[in-house]
Amino acid sequence: MPLHAAPRFRQLACLALLLGVAGCAGLNDPFQREGTWQAENLNDANLMVMVANPHHLQQGVNDNASPGILSSAAVNRLLTDHVKPLPSLELGPFSPTSQATGSPGSASASAP
Repeated sequence: MPLHAAPRFRQLACLALLLGVAGCAGLNDPFQREGTWQAENLNDANLMVMVANPHHLQQGVNDNASPGILSSAAVNRLLTDHVKPLPSLELGPFSPTSQATGSPGSASASAP
């Protein structure tokens, strides 16, 4: 092979290799193979099967067991700065204090 033909041969070999590798992507794509499952609006179809009344997909229904009214009242108080104060911790004879009666490890050290 003449010396001036070697770079041309390398260019053609690289071009053929690139074209060959680029063509492999379409042949080996597992999602494009024949017989492979294809998702097409299956979430909507699955939801239609599971819902008890198809009309509920257009308009929801009320849930009487839901605390929605209480929750919305709490949000309304929060947004209008009328938040209820927290209850006092001093409800009984055993109210929390800031004084400690012993060290944290003293109870476990005296145990037999």
